[in-house]
Amino acid sequence: MKKQLPELVEESTSTSSQEEIVDLMKKNIAWSEAVYNQNKKIQKTLRWMSTMGYVRVLIFLIPIILGIIYLPPLLGGVWDQYQSIIGLGGNTSFDADSVRSLIEQFSSN
Repeated sequence: MKKQLPELVEESTSTSSQEEIVDLMKKNIAWSEAVYNQNKKIQKTLRWMSTMGYVRVLIFLIPIILGIIYLPPLLGGVWDQYQSIIGLGGNTSFDADSVRSLIEQFSSN
């Protein structure tokens, strides 16, 4: 009779351990599904963040590129008008002899 008692205990513990294993596997599957769904949401968020980062860079670079292309011809006319107003036009001639004579006049005083 002593021999039969441990066998019964072993059978009951093996049945309970199998039930525990099945229960743990079900919990593991449930947690795995939750983690998988959470990772999908995180992946979507990161994809949108990356896309919007590129959009921000483009929003910053496009006006600069357009300004480099279109502003020099537009500002050329304005610059010419400005030079003519302040007297820096290209029609002034530079004579080295007149500059030397002015320097000599000021240095002799």
